[in-house]
Amino acid sequence: MAYAFERDEPAPEAIARIMREQIARARKQLTDAKAPVEKRVHDARKRFKETRAVVRLVREPLGAQFAVENAWWRDAGRDLASARDAEAVIEALDKLELPPAVTRRTRKRLESRRDATSAKEIEARVAKIAALVAGAEARLARWPTLPDSFDAIVDGLARTYRDGRRAMKTARVEQAASDYHEWRKRVKDHWYHAQLLQHVWPDVMKVYAGQLASLSRALGDHHDLDVLRGIVGSSPRKLLDAIDARQVELEARAAELGARVYAERPRTWLARMRNYWNAWRAT
Repeated sequence: MAYAFERDEPAPEAIARIMREQIARARKQLTDAKAPVEKRVHDARKRFKETRAVVRLVREPLGAQFAVENAWWRDAGRDLASARDAEAVIEALDKLELPPAVTRRTRKRLESRRDATSAKEIEARVAKIAALVAGAEARLARWPTLPDSFDAIVDGLARTYRDGRRAMKTARVEQAASDYHEWRKRVKDHWYHAQLLQHVWPDVMKVYAGQLASLSRALGDHHDLDVLRGIVGSSPRKLLDAIDARQVELEARAAELGARVYAERPRTWLARMRNYWNAWRAT
């Protein structure tokens, strides 16, 4: 089924079902011997982020179990992060407009850095995480009973929207790379939550989720370029100038999208979502 609430499905059952489905998908992707390890890591990290977003959505009703789940999914994703980040900076380089010679030299340097972590080491890391995923599924039995209403998710929705709005304001004022990265993390939380609500009013929520996806990509590209800058250091100048120019473009794009996505005050946005939910469940 979809990564979304369904109309005739009680909220607690939907949340448990989505968790089980994402865990099963992550396990399958991690153990897919036919796929390159880079793809397995990339796909599994997506599932981990989606699963952690569900955990964050029901933060309040989970009580003490939230800290356990949030930490586990965070740490599991971090264990796979280095393999994906090595690929991401190469992709970031390829998107820049540079003289071919500069691209070739830099790519060779990045590939050497990526290859310093052996495939055997990455495979061992993937196998370790895959073996632990079954335990994550078993922990679902320890979850408390969640409300069968909008109240199950109201605090999580409010938090991710509010935190994203605040992070946007901080990033635009401070203009620090770390603040843009923090905003990106909050945008991704909110994007996943919008996807979970996609059926409450598809014509509205799918467009909204699409705008969040675009915003997340812009901020993700911005972060990848910052990582690339840290790797190459102070040279070559043409590369640094290209990074600067592209980041300015991405910041402008993010500001435009963010102003739309976070146009409403949190209380107003949340009341609108509650109304959508109640109307959807009543039909």
